[in-house]
Amino acid sequence: MPNKHYREANVRLTPRNVAEYCQVSKSTVLGWIKSGKLESFKLPSGHHRIDKEDFREFLERWHMPVREDLFGSETEMTKE
Repeated sequence: MPNKHYREANVRLTPRNVAEYCQVSKSTVLGWIKSGKLESFKLPSGHHRIDKEDFREFLERWHMPVREDLFGSETEMTKE
């Protein structure tokens, strides 16, 4: 079974994308990742990426607003 992080259909977000959406700093997002609150994976370069579906689950779990206009579309957010 393939690793879910490598399915081509998944839209991947950067910590900066997540920070902008949640109106927090990038370091806050990296803290969420480090503490295990937000699932991510590392690229060979060491940069984190978050699957859009994992980000939505994070928002729902922590009772944060989910904008349907963002999650109803498969377009990728601005790249880092």
